[in-house]
Amino acid sequence: MAKALPDPDEMTYEQALKALEAIVERAESGELPLEEAMAEHARGEALLKRCRSLLDGAEAQLRSFDQLSADASDEDSA
Repeated sequence: MAKALPDPDEMTYEQALKALEAIVERAESGELPLEEAMAEHARGEALLKRCRSLLDGAEAQLRSFDQLSADASDEDSA
């Protein structure tokens, strides 16, 4: 019985990136049967979506921190 793969939506950025890199390596080897390559492609898209989502969230959080810092700086100079 095949081992179930972790849900990309529950993976950390690092876990998703590592899984995505492994898929790319297998795809580049050229040894995957078509059916397996198609499944790997679909999983890769889900992993990429997860990575982008986590990066977008981190970017938004950094922007928020920058805005809070700028607001505090404006209050200090007033």
